[in-house]
Amino acid sequence: MEQIQDETKITIKQGSKVRLINIQDVIYIESLGRKAILHLSDEIITYYAKISKLEEQLSPYFFRTHRAYLINLKYVESYSRREVLLNNKDSVLISKYRLNDFQKAVEKSHKMLAK
Repeated sequence: MEQIQDETKITIKQGSKVRLINIQDVIYIESLGRKAILHLSDEIITYYAKISKLEEQLSPYFFRTHRAYLINLKYVESYSRREVLLNNKDSVLISKYRLNDFQKAVEKSHKMLAK
């Protein structure tokens, strides 16, 4: 159902409609019950998906900062011990248990983007 094709698109199903979304356009994903809420710069898309499945598929571009949030590392503007500020000015929570891994992932992603 929601799979990455050639590392750039995610396929989502909304009722009878199927959409291909460029993963580079997804700033972050929020989990609410059994739904995933994709936050894009110009739109918010809600559909049924498991955040754990999305986490598997979107690694290493995305990082799970909290049980409810999966963020695109290229949109990180700044972070503290409690939250991450994204460049669309939204802030998402970061679990204290994931902070260390998050710092490593941010460092690694900036090295990948610098190449």
